Amino acid sequence: MTSPKFRGVLGRSLAALTAAAIGMQQGSVLAQAPAAGAPAAAAPAAAAPAGGVAAAQDPFTVENLIGDSVSLSNQAYPEVENALQRFKNGDLPGAKEYLDIAKQKYPKLPPVDLMLAKLQVFARNGEQARMLLESTVTNYPNDPEAYLLLADLAFAEGRTTESHALFEKAKSLVEKFNENAKRQQNFQIRVLAGLAAVHQRRQQWEPANELLVKWVELDPDSAAAHTRLGETMFRLKKPADAFNEFKKARELNAQSGHPYVVLGQLFTQDAKLDEAKKAFEQAYKEDGKNEATSRAYAEWLIQQNQLDKAQQVAEEMRKNAPQSVAALMLDGLVAKMRNDAAGAEEALTQVLSVDPSNAGAINLLALILSDSPNLAQQEKALRYAQMNAERFGNNSQANITLAWILQKLGRSAESDAFLQKAVQGGQLNADSAYLVAKILVAKGQKENAVKALEQVLQQAGAGMFMYRKEAEALVKELGGTVPAANPASPGSPAAAAAPATPAAATAGATTLPVATPPAK
Repeated sequence: MTSPKFRGVLGRSLAALTAAAIGMQQGSVLAQAPAAGAPAAAAPAAAAPAGGVAAAQDPFTVENLIGDSVSLSNQAYPEVENALQRFKNGDLPGAKEYLDIAKQKYPKLPPVDLMLAKLQVFARNGEQARMLLESTVTNYPNDPEAYLLLADLAFAEGRTTESHALFEKAKSLVEKFNENAKRQQNFQIRVLAGLAAVHQRRQQWEPANELLVKWVELDPDSAAAHTRLGETMFRLKKPADAFNEFKKARELNAQSGHPYVVLGQLFTQDAKLDEAKKAFEQAYKEDGKNEATSRAYAEWLIQQNQLDKAQQVAEEMRKNAPQSVAALMLDGLVAKMRNDAAGAEEALTQVLSVDPSNAGAINLLALILSDSPNLAQQEKALRYAQMNAERFGNNSQANITLAWILQKLGRSAESDAFLQKAVQGGQLNADSAYLVAKILVAKGQKENAVKALEQVLQQAGAGMFMYRKEAEALVKELGGTVPAANPASPGSPAAAAAPATPAAATAGATTLPVATPPAK
């Protein structure tokens, strides 16, 4: 039985549960310039479905930490490498000691507290990062980067007015900064990108466009700048000009989204589905052998509930690249949504034959096997879920999956412990939020379940949501209302996090919210 204390914790968690992530994690909404390469065709939904616990690339690299300050092409920084290793080992004093040595040896490096703050951001320790940034502002009042980091953190958390003020403060400091030419240019770009993102979120397209034109002029080889400029041109009813910018971005960086994919995603945001369909079909016709393009098309088909067609695309991806984890994961996801448990299990088992520790595959297999009436399969599901929860102890999705399976097995007290841990961990995706609602129903908290489901469906919009049909059926069964289809408005945080919206694009697979262009 759930304790009164836990019920209170769970009740308080509902707002955060349904508003913080819902498949569009607010912490991933970034104001500044992303790493070169458009995220438009790199949507992560298929790689980490249903509480996905995708293993991100290691953000603790010398390039991420100091690549925007110094050249890495002809100089090694062993002290910085040692600092990174010490920090990863939990030795913060040791990391600081090595960074102090590095700063003395290489004066062009940023202040030590600022580098430590970046490390805390990599580790998602927001409060520690803020403390260090406040220290940097006090001790180095003329260095703009602390303000830029604080501005980006505010933007990521939806505090747009605060973010705007911080970017303006940084702008005034950048104009006077002359200690390091490389850092100064980087700061100029980040100010332009950040202020533009603020205007994009507010749907102020003209001022955003002016800032992005300046960014392109300052860094004409930035694919990210051209992609974001293309978006504002699209919003200004200039789709041909927008397409040319998307085309230019892909010429500069082959990892950028196919121009028709980006266009299709923007048409989808505007609920112009016929135009979106034509754009995606053209992208697939021109570039169907490209995994990212095929994957973007398949995910759009999933969002439109065209699961049979999506399965065909996924199967074609597997033919083109039989060992591709992305293709196998997508095939398994679509099979699961088509209620083809055997097909989904086959694809995901293939993933584990290629990548035995793939967290997303393990998580989805756990959910699929937990639906089996066979007790042995349910126990296997439990072992998979426990494996992920042990490996990713602070990951909300892993803990939610384990909590759900324990609840189904009648181990309510254990389920409560992992559910509380997941709630404390913060942001969830839509599928994990649905599982929380199912747990609430099992605990007799139907009213709270309805509230959660309605908000999940509202905030998930037309995005990737594996359990959408089940969520809609459950909310109706409980007497709730299925929200009308509501694609994210162009300037909303949800839209800002969508793959088609480069205003808030992620920096590769790192967790650094200051997603600057790669060092040159």
